[in-house]
Amino acid sequence: MYKKLFAIITIITIAVFSFSIVLAADDDMLKDVTNDVRDAVGGAENTIENGARDISNTAKDMTNTNSGNNAGSENTNSYTATRTSSEGTSTFLGMGPTAWTWLIIGIAAIAIVALVWYYGTQINNTNINRD
Repeated sequence: MYKKLFAIITIITIAVFSFSIVLAADDDMLKDVTNDVRDAVGGAENTIENGARDISNTAKDMTNTNSGNNAGSENTNSYTATRTSSEGTSTFLGMGPTAWTWLIIGIAAIAIVALVWYYGTQINNTNINRD
């Protein structure tokens, strides 16, 4: 058996190393691939630079608008963070958001412990025949 396996591996190794086909041997193809890679990297650089510039300009516009540079204009923006707050008197089944969070975390913890215990006892519950 080992002789057959050794012979097959030897034949495959000789077959792999006996051919010398090189796909990038053509200079024009190598130059084309190099230029394509350079173009792709250059395009990615331009995209990142433009995105960073847009983010920077947006941040500058936001700080210029809110930093008091428009002191002559009246601020009509009445947005407050309490509009999106999850705290408050709203309840579901008589429990607030914090109680629901702790209930879900407790159920998940119990499920994890039960699964670990179940898989841990599998070695004791199965009949393993070792000959």
